[in-house]
Amino acid sequence: MRRGFALVVVLASSSFLAYEYVGRKEKPLTPPPPVMNQAEPGPVFVEADIKRIRASLQDGDPGVRWSAAQLLYNIRDPQLGPELDKMIAEDPDPDVRMKIVGMLKGREDLLRLGGLVRALSDTDKGVRLQALQSLGDIGDPSVATWVTALLKDPEVDVRVEALKTLGRFQDKRKKEFHALAEKLKKDYEEALRREAIRNGTLQTPDNLTPDFNK
Repeated sequence: MRRGFALVVVLASSSFLAYEYVGRKEKPLTPPPPVMNQAEPGPVFVEADIKRIRASLQDGDPGVRWSAAQLLYNIRDPQLGPELDKMIAEDPDPDVRMKIVGMLKGREDLLRLGGLVRALSDTDKGVRLQALQSLGDIGDPSVATWVTALLKDPEVDVRVEALKTLGRFQDKRKKEFHALAEKLKKDYEEALRREAIRNGTLQTPDNLTPDFNK
């Protein structure tokens, strides 16, 4: 009886092991994670290379001029601001001028309001519209006079955009005013609190004393 039981156990164990072996054999192995290659550092330009790229801003092909401006923008050329101003005023292609105007709003270190103000009088409507949008994004109300002049622009959509830009200036002024008023209020309340503490008229955890008469 014991031998019969032992035989059954051995057979059952063998069957289970065989099943596990087949299951593991058929089960696909999990592929190893892909090897992550380290990002190679970007190209390093020496001054001679940068000068050649700057010279490409005067290339006869507008695509070359725009690509050169983008490259100088990406490598943060410290002399790019004046170059962009010059392109806004002199580049013969209105599409390039419009792209340059849009580029100026993305970098505070390149921000030169003079170039954007000049773009407001560009002969191409698209450039004027882009200049208004960029000035609205910047939100500097000091150029409101030049923006207001475009309320007499011959193009209806330019006049509408000028109104929107002036409205954005007002919205920014309101936000700045409310933020300043809130700060002054907090500063005033804090000054009163400190004065009350010095005079002993305001109870704080530091000057509270137990009253044993209660």
